[in-house]
Formats: sequence, structure tokens, C-alpha cells
Amino acid sequence: MNEVESAEAIQTEPTPDAMVESTPEAMASEPAVEQVEAQPEAQPEAQPQSEVQGTGTEKFSSLMKTLGDVPDAPNEQLISTIDEKSIENLPSSAKGLLKHLIAQQKVEHQKELESLKSQNQQLTEREQRIKAESKRLIQNRAELNKVLLDPKFQQFLKQADMPEDKMADPFTKEGIQQRIQKGVAEAMQEFQKPITEAAEKARQMAAYTNFVDTNPKMKEKAFKKDVLALMQTREQESQPISIQDAYKMVEFDRMKQAEEQRRQKEMKARAKSNRMIGRTTVSSSADTGDPVPDWVTKKGYNGARGHVARAMYLRDNPKALAKLRAQQKTR
Repeated sequence: MNEVESAEAIQTEPTPDAMVESTPEAMASEPAVEQVEAQPEAQPEAQPQSEVQGTGTEKFSSLMKTLGDVPDAPNEQLISTIDEKSIENLPSSAKGLLKHLIAQQKVEHQKELESLKSQNQQLTEREQRIKAESKRLIQNRAELNKVLLDPKFQQFLKQADMPEDKMADPFTKEGIQQRIQKGVAEAMQEFQKPITEAAEKARQMAAYTNFVDTNPKMKEKAFKKDVLALMQTREQESQPISIQDAYKMVEFDRMKQAEEQRRQKEMKARAKSNRMIGRTTVSSSADTGDPVPDWVTKKGYNGARGHVARAMYLRDNPKALAKLRAQQKTR
């Protein structure tokens, strides 16, 4: 046996320490790991509330699938055949199931309502924020335009229009300074032009917004449409008018239309009343006529003529006699 084989043999032989650890006493003193492995599995921890709710939702979905396809709309004919007795005849388990399914539907519906309410509130807040930022932007443009329209600044810009023959010799200090100022003024004019145009539009928009806010009728689509249409028409006719004038004209036209409609309505009501009065008058005049027909006195009645025939007719016709007495009382 060589030296390498001898070394390997020594390494594979059990050491005294290893032999001691393998004795029953040693084994009895180290069952910790094995005992832990032999214990039953620990109970899972309680699930969070969100997981419990998720399980409830899954349970609800499973139950709804078991019911089968739910129609998009209720069958009115079927519902009309259901009464209180139909519900009472259901098993208790079925009634309990229906109650809890309806409760779950209410919960889901309430969640959707709250979500929509939150979205609407966010949209409203965003709209208000955009309006406020828009007004602030318009005000800033107006302030910038006010600075650019300062008389001193405008006086400086006039140097851009100075003709060449009005300037001093270009080789002198004064001539060089004038040409520098003219170049700067020309550049500032180019810089000012788009800002002034934008500021003027912003001013008009601000004035329009303020006018709409202070005149509630401008928030009515039909009224606002008439005002803008009038302004556009007058613009095309080269006779532009302000929004204030257009508002007053549209308001006046509407007042005239309302007055005309009221007048027409009154005329129709008056005509109807006159027709009713006319019919009443005709019927009243008919009631005031002689209750005894003309033929009684002309042709006679039961062989009698004149007043005798008239008296005999009234005797035989109590209604005619009562009518005659009523006429005599009103005279």
C-alpha cells in the first residue's frame, strides 16, 4: 500500500468522536431536528381582510355561474305571475340564498355608484382647475401686453421707422448709435407683434368670459347661439357690434316674441270666451220665447181658438205652463 492509499484509508475510518455520537445516548440527546420535522404542519395564518373579500367575490361569481345565463332584461310576463305566495313556497335555503345574492348585488351597485361619484368629483375639480389656469394665463398675457404698450417703450419702437435721410452721418458716433437703436427697435417690433396679437385675443376672451359669467342667459345654448350668430352676421356685413350690444338686441327680440305670443294667446282666449258667451246668449234667448207654439192660436187647439186654445194648451202641457210662469217671475 502506498502513501496515498494509506491516507485515504485513514480518512474513511470512523473516528472515536463519530462513534460516540452514534451511540444511543448521543442519539437520544439530538432528536431536535427530526422532532421538528415530525411535528404536524402549522396552521396557516389568518388571511388579510382583502383576501377574505376576494374569496367572497369569487364565491359570488361561482354561484352566479351555477345559476346559468342571466338575462339582460327581466321577463315581464314571468314576473307578473310571481306573487307573495310564490316566494313563501320557496325552501328556506332558497330564500336565504336569494336574500344574500340581492345583498351582494346592492353592495356591488353601491361600489359602482361611489366610483362614479368620485370620478365625477375629480372631473369637476379638474375642470375648475383648468378654468382657473386659463384665466390666470389670460391675465398674464394682458399684463405683458400692458408693459409692451407703455408709452416710453412705444416711443423707443418709433425709431424703427426713422428714414435713412433723417439720420446722422453713419461714420459719426451719433449716426452709429441711431442705426444701432433702429436695429434694436425693429427687432423689438417683430418680438412685440405676436405677443400683442395674442394678448388682444386673450383680452377679448377674458372680456367674453366675464360677460358670460355675469349674464346667466349666456349659459343657455339657444340664447348664446343667437348672440354669436348676430355678431357673425354683422361682422360679415362690415358692421361689427360688441357682445354687449348683440346681447341687448337678442334679448329685446325675445321680449317682443314673448309679448307677441302672449298677445296671440290672449286673443285666442278672448275669442273662445266670446264664442261661449254667444252660445249662452242664444240658448238664453231661446228660453225667453213664448212656450205656446204659434199654431195653437192660428189653427186652434181641440176645436178652440184664440186665448181659449192657448189656455187649453197650457193646461195640457205642464212644462210649457211652468216655463211661462218662470218668465213672468223674471220680468
